[in-house]
Amino acid sequence: MQGKISFGTDGWRSRLDSGFTAENVRRVAFAIADHILESGSTGRGVFIGYDGRAHSKGFAEECARVLASKGIPSYLPPGPLPTPVAAFSAVRYSLAGSIMITASHNPPEYNGIKFIPEYGGPAMPDVTNGIESRIPAEPPAVTEAASSGLISELDPYEDYLRHLRGLVKCDLSGLRIVLDPMHGATAGYASRIFSEMGAEVEAVRGKIDPLFGGTIPDPTPENLSGLRSKVIASGSDMGIAFDGDGDRIAAVTRDGVFLAVNQLLPILYLHMMERRSMVGDAARTVATSHLVDRVADDHGQKVIEVPVGFKYIGVLLRENAVVIGGEESGGMSFLNHIPEKDGIASAAILMEAVKSSGQSLGGLYNGLISKYGRLCSARLDLRASFGGDIMRLIEGEAAAKREILRRRVAGVNRKDGIKIMLEDGSWILFRKSGTENVVRIYAESGEDALTADLLSYGKSLVFSFI
Repeated sequence: MQGKISFGTDGWRSRLDSGFTAENVRRVAFAIADHILESGSTGRGVFIGYDGRAHSKGFAEECARVLASKGIPSYLPPGPLPTPVAAFSAVRYSLAGSIMITASHNPPEYNGIKFIPEYGGPAMPDVTNGIESRIPAEPPAVTEAASSGLISELDPYEDYLRHLRGLVKCDLSGLRIVLDPMHGATAGYASRIFSEMGAEVEAVRGKIDPLFGGTIPDPTPENLSGLRSKVIASGSDMGIAFDGDGDRIAAVTRDGVFLAVNQLLPILYLHMMERRSMVGDAARTVATSHLVDRVADDHGQKVIEVPVGFKYIGVLLRENAVVIGGEESGGMSFLNHIPEKDGIASAAILMEAVKSSGQSLGGLYNGLISKYGRLCSARLDLRASFGGDIMRLIEGEAAAKREILRRRVAGVNRKDGIKIMLEDGSWILFRKSGTENVVRIYAESGEDALTADLLSYGKSLVFSFI
């Protein structure tokens, strides 16, 4: 009997030295094949992408053999590619969906597998729960003969580039950018795209490395000192960093200021409404900065707040309910694009905003905060042996609170976790991870010191219950 496999927010991930084995990949692929067979989409086939992690290509080929044994055609790319390109391929080629072998921003000892349905966005819980329920107890036998004629190569690069050219409303010539793929799946891929779109491109950590150069491929300020130094030294217009599979983004201004999605989302939302005449609502997760709300209010629009997980934003994009959506952890996407977070497309729209405005990225951000004020956002992850009732205890404490740090409590939001809203617009959010014993605390206010104090308050509250 093999171990239990559970799909989290974005597929199944595990360590290569324990759970993530060829046998377990075969089990998951078998369940995905059963899901496709039941949906009646067998003949449409599946695109199977993979990143540059150890054995990712072999795992992708394992999936292809399983699908072929069930009579499902599969299409493999000629090499590693970013997750959003795999998602795009499902839509572009009218497939039953895509499979992506990646562990995204996790350390190199991990790998993962996710299923992307035919609409090119994250699978909803009914789909992932259904796949999980179909995973067999033992790995199925697969015969090589069954794959004859059902596995072929497909390179989506040119079609993806053509789509981006249509998405971006100006050429990028004259822009000097530095890319930091962090040795992940965008290495080489993004540089080629932006060069062909007219930008002058340099790269740091620009070659795929299964070990990510000894770092974790997550574009946080601590991990981007090399990008920052290169941007300043070269006099480039901006730096763009991607995570391990290219669905998340962060940026650095020519002066070396780090901008996360909490700042980039309102910049791009404002750009889309004021320069592209794409006026409409926006979406953000409960943990994302409220700065985008101020932009929406100023333009007579609203922000739709959703639980953490890009799948909820994806639904709104698929329904044409919003023009842009993003999440604090680094993902954004747009109307007229795939309903999946896409770091490359986000970077392209960001470059468009700089080029079409005639301003620097720092100038766009300074103009944003000059008009709407600065908000300071931060997050703290607490790892300990938290009991299952930790959130109930936090909720009870929050419900009894009338003020925090001498600021009146204005309300409690229970959309996802416990979010305490203060009268001055500051807030603190508590969420327990669904996949590990971690309580995440998010806080935002108009002052760095107050945000830090809110995190300290949250930390003390959580640890008071253990």
